[in-house]
Amino acid sequence: MSDTTFSATPFPKVSAMNSTQQFLDNMEPTTGIGKWVCHLLIEEGVIGVLGNLLVCFVILRVKFLHTMTNYLLVNLAVADMLVCLECIFYGLIYYENCKIIDYVPKTFGGKVVFCCFLQSNFLGWALSYASAYNLCVVTFERYVALVHPLQYARKLTATRMKTLIALIWVTSFLFSLPFLFTLKPSNDPDLACSEIEYQDNTFHILLGVFAFFLSYLLPLTLMSWAYYKIHVTLKRQAKALNLQHARAAAYDLVIARQRLVRMLTMVLGALIILWTPINTNFLLCINPTFSFCGSKGFKYFEAITCIMLYFNSVINPIIYELKYKKFRQGLKLTFCCCHKSHGANTVDIAMVPL
Repeated sequence: MSDTTFSATPFPKVSAMNSTQQFLDNMEPTTGIGKWVCHLLIEEGVIGVLGNLLVCFVILRVKFLHTMTNYLLVNLAVADMLVCLECIFYGLIYYENCKIIDYVPKTFGGKVVFCCFLQSNFLGWALSYASAYNLCVVTFERYVALVHPLQYARKLTATRMKTLIALIWVTSFLFSLPFLFTLKPSNDPDLACSEIEYQDNTFHILLGVFAFFLSYLLPLTLMSWAYYKIHVTLKRQAKALNLQHARAAAYDLVIARQRLVRMLTMVLGALIILWTPINTNFLLCINPTFSFCGSKGFKYFEAITCIMLYFNSVINPIIYELKYKKFRQGLKLTFCCCHKSHGANTVDIAMVPL
């Protein structure tokens, strides 16, 4: 039975793939690149935890940010924060160049838990699913509020949204269950896990296609379609109000909604840019005949895509600070006692549905 190394990405270790951990472990000591990569991942994780924790703190503390949209952003920030914590945990425990604990469970039960729930990347996949689908929930809430505003209060009650959020988290872990069957406890007392060998590569191919569709293609397709419909609706509303010479407050409300939707679209755009390389790489390397997956250049490419993947969970708080006016106001109100409120004519872009 072949022993396996830990993969730095939240993707399964399959026979057709080189893992980023292999990249980190096999780099020549004189280059220092492997150590640089794992240090960068740990630094990303620390920054991401602090940034997403700040988002939760500001939104929950400032009363004018207590809206359905912002509560969903808190849930998204929690998912991203857990992804960053996982990045730190794996960096400090598993990466050969950075690990601080060389831990191998001694009991069979300990190895089962260690291999199936930690080293198999079950948690990494579950949290990645949660991050993607929580962003889908944010998109769904904005879609109903702006495209079907008359149905908002009836469809999106607080109870239904709580149920939907709970369902997202449960489903994310259920979708990740197949990854429990990629590793098993090793018979070697000095090694924790071994890769499960199947008669052919069918399981890994089906698992790869399943994961690519559910974690990447499906949520991005749904969100892209929803934001397209939202942009069309808001553009039509702005044009109609402009032609009717509507009151300035009504027109400003539409413009404010457009700004918030643009901010959320940037979050989606960052997800597409930062997730596409590693998902493309993952899908291509399911095929064992693709020669690039065994090349030296692939090891560099995979390490870069891994850094990009985790950076997605770091960048969202930065986008909020740069593009979300109400969040900036809440940040000032939280940390600056001399913050001055704006005039009464300022439109609240916290986004009431009408």
